[in-house]
Amino acid sequence: MDLTFERGEANSPRGHALVYFRDTTNPEKVSATYLILLPVSVDLKKYVPPFLAGQMPMGGEADLSAFAFPPAPEPVESYDFLVSVAEARGDDLIFAGNRSLSDAAQMMGIIGEMLAEYGSRYQIGAPASPQIDTPGGSPATTDSDSSGTSAPAQPAGDHTVDDVVYAMMNEADQLGELTKLTGRLRFAAEGGDDDTAGDATAHMQAIAIHVASNRHIDLLINAALDKSEVGGQLAQLYLERAYALYREDYLRVKALDEDIERVGS
Repeated sequence: MDLTFERGEANSPRGHALVYFRDTTNPEKVSATYLILLPVSVDLKKYVPPFLAGQMPMGGEADLSAFAFPPAPEPVESYDFLVSVAEARGDDLIFAGNRSLSDAAQMMGIIGEMLAEYGSRYQIGAPASPQIDTPGGSPATTDSDSSGTSAPAQPAGDHTVDDVVYAMMNEADQLGELTKLTGRLRFAAEGGDDDTAGDATAHMQAIAIHVASNRHIDLLINAALDKSEVGGQLAQLYLERAYALYREDYLRVKALDEDIERVGS
């Protein structure tokens, strides 16, 4: 997905950004949302009654570490207003293109994909974990092995726990996770990051097992792996198609199938 950084560095985001869209029918109409990547992990289960904790997607922690609010862009008074706010707050300012802003569900999917890509760029551009001086005066590193290199939080390719979580999700949450992973996969594929691309692909394939086959997640993955502009367009269309099937909006599905055939031909 194309993110145009008008303020901030595309390869080293700040972790908080104003993202704005212009309406396709009226480019002077501007709507925006705010992306936030929390520097501190939060386990929401500690703050809700136990009987509600099991209803929280992904256990509550993953979904709050990075989020967009409002979930669909809301109108703002002007572009100049966004510029002044971004400068005053030290935010990244990102233009995300001209869109039909009336379809809130579609825009939520697009923002989810943007959030995933923004997060991927932040992780790639973030500095290495600093050394921490211990009381004894010896530096210690976080999550390190005896050689001093950072150890991965989870062994590569070990998605057993994730598969269980995906099986427990409802379809709305599964589609939301697919949206994030699609953005991560696109960014990794375009940047030649084979490890991240492989990891994102494995997660998407794990989710696909629990989603109806007519959602065509396999075709979504193939499109996301395609570095071309057509690949990006097809990935977005397949995502929108999966959401339309979930909403049982079959007229929209038919229109998207026609768009997919046109773009892919």
